[in-house]
Amino acid sequence: MNRPQAVSRRTLLATVGSLGSLAFAGCTTEHDEGYEEEPEPVEDHTPVQHRLPELPVREFSDEYEAGIDAGLEANVTGQDSLETALERGGIDVDRLARERRYLYLEYVADTPEIGVLWEVGYVAGAYVPYVLASDDPATLEVTVLERSRIDFGRFVAYINWVRSFDSGDDSLEAYGERVFETLKTKR
Repeated sequence: MNRPQAVSRRTLLATVGSLGSLAFAGCTTEHDEGYEEEPEPVEDHTPVQHRLPELPVREFSDEYEAGIDAGLEANVTGQDSLETALERGGIDVDRLARERRYLYLEYVADTPEIGVLWEVGYVAGAYVPYVLASDDPATLEVTVLERSRIDFGRFVAYINWVRSFDSGDDSLEAYGERVFETLKTKR
């Protein structure tokens, strides 16, 4: 009987090692000398898995400043007309009450998770004619509620900010920024 010859482990490793050396013999130098890969500019990438924003993208300030502009047009002469103006502007007033030096407003936001910037601006804008028309205006403290009447956030508008805006010492942008900076949300 013919038995196949057994290959020793040492012979097998030597053979594989020499074949590997021959395979890589010409690979000691880098073949891409002088080649520089330039990445494709980010501007040329098109996201395909995510929703694309509408262009141009609006800034936060654009939203609340548009709200302020709309609120400034409201016909407000006192606390009652402020509530009416807010409701006409689409603000769902839950409570508007004065206690000493503060005017407390609670309103229900339609979809606070999407954004309340325009609403904040509208309330701040409607507050301006209230302060200017009132003999004894109050500082405005606002609570934004979710549909389930859970507190979503708060912001404040001060009388002296309105007066600085009215006198021309502050611009609409500065007044809006002051009010917006007081906005604190729970989420």
